[in-house]
Amino acid sequence: MKGLISLLKSKSFISLLGNGISALLGLLSFAILARYTNKEEFGIWILFLTAYGIFDTLRTGMVLNAFIKNFTQAHTLEEKQEVIGSSWNLSLYVNIIYALFMVVLLGIFYLLNILPFYQFYFVWFILLALFSLPFNFATWYLNAQMKILEMSLTRIYNQLIFVVLVVVFLTFLQHSRITLILLAYTIAQLITTLICYFKGWTGLEYYLFKTKDGLKKLFHFGKFSMGTLVGSNLLKGSDTFLIGKFLGTGGVATYNVPSRVVDVFDLVIRSFAITNMPTLSAIYASGNNKLLKKEFERKTGFLFILLLPASLISFLYAEEIVLILAGEQYRDAAILLKLFSIYTALTPIDKLSGVMLDIINKPDLNFVKVILMLSVNVIGDIFCLYTFGTLESVAIVSTFTFATGVFYGIYLLNKHINVSFINIFKLGIQEFVFKYQTLTQKDSQK
Repeated sequence: MKGLISLLKSKSFISLLGNGISALLGLLSFAILARYTNKEEFGIWILFLTAYGIFDTLRTGMVLNAFIKNFTQAHTLEEKQEVIGSSWNLSLYVNIIYALFMVVLLGIFYLLNILPFYQFYFVWFILLALFSLPFNFATWYLNAQMKILEMSLTRIYNQLIFVVLVVVFLTFLQHSRITLILLAYTIAQLITTLICYFKGWTGLEYYLFKTKDGLKKLFHFGKFSMGTLVGSNLLKGSDTFLIGKFLGTGGVATYNVPSRVVDVFDLVIRSFAITNMPTLSAIYASGNNKLLKKEFERKTGFLFILLLPASLISFLYAEEIVLILAGEQYRDAAILLKLFSIYTALTPIDKLSGVMLDIINKPDLNFVKVILMLSVNVIGDIFCLYTFGTLESVAIVSTFTFATGVFYGIYLLNKHINVSFINIFKLGIQEFVFKYQTLTQKDSQK
């Protein structure tokens, strides 16, 4: 019982629970939209989210890892305030550059009459970027302080508000469904931002504590981290864009039904990685590479063992999951989920090896790893779509892509902290058994 109570109070469990609730709300909003829209409309929404996600990843990549790394390794209050202020300024600069780029792009598209149907989306890109910045920074700031409960709450607020708004708008308002979805999504970002600000979670009060050295330090680390995350986002987005090009928005909608299930796995992995990043970063700063190696292998192996049953369930009950999530019109996506479930078991090793490369000050190598994976994915997708023209072939390419990331990531880490697959599995099983025994052991008699 004591073991269970200890687990329920742990930051890792709180993070996992919070992100799990957020993921379920995300699946709920996905299921609602899949039923309120047809495949073409739903495909357009997915394309919009994918395009916006590239910017959001760019902003996150430039700041997040550099912010957490420098914040957790700061020794004084003044140093922490400098990191917060410099990070805020860097985030705002990225936002301003993006907004100006969108304005210029919109002007060019309007004057040359390029894709007139999609021109109004540029306005929504700008609004989302502005309204979501304080909310996003709040999650980074709370994570750096290890305030996992508060960080989880911000994401739950955001998802819950969007679900409520989208149901209300689509039920009671008579307008373009895509416009109503965009309006609900944008308002949800704004409301969440206001909640974070009034709760004092944004760290905006330290905005003026920036320094040139602080900005320079963040930028030089962040430029590689940004490239890595943008590459990771393009890795996922490349499937969407290429399917849209070859098979249309209907194919995009079908492919993204099982992809949304995989996103739940990704969310758990990101939650695990972000929660443990400050601890691993502190170990690296202490210079204890032996402990760092062991902790990486133990945590990575444990997450692999933890997610393996979920991958098997996704494979065995793929059709039932798809029908519950999106309805009868997406039944043909079940085979895609079966294929996806094969490589989801590999993603913990791929993702956490990348995080470790950032922690040991090798963000450039992590960037190379992601670019290699992106190249494998794009070349494979183009070949398969041109040759076979099927969604199944794209899913098979993804398996090879993630396998590439796993083996190349471990190869790169071996050059610096000598990790091994055997230890990952061995220590992962030991950690899983240890946690199981801790949970099931009876209270010792006094």
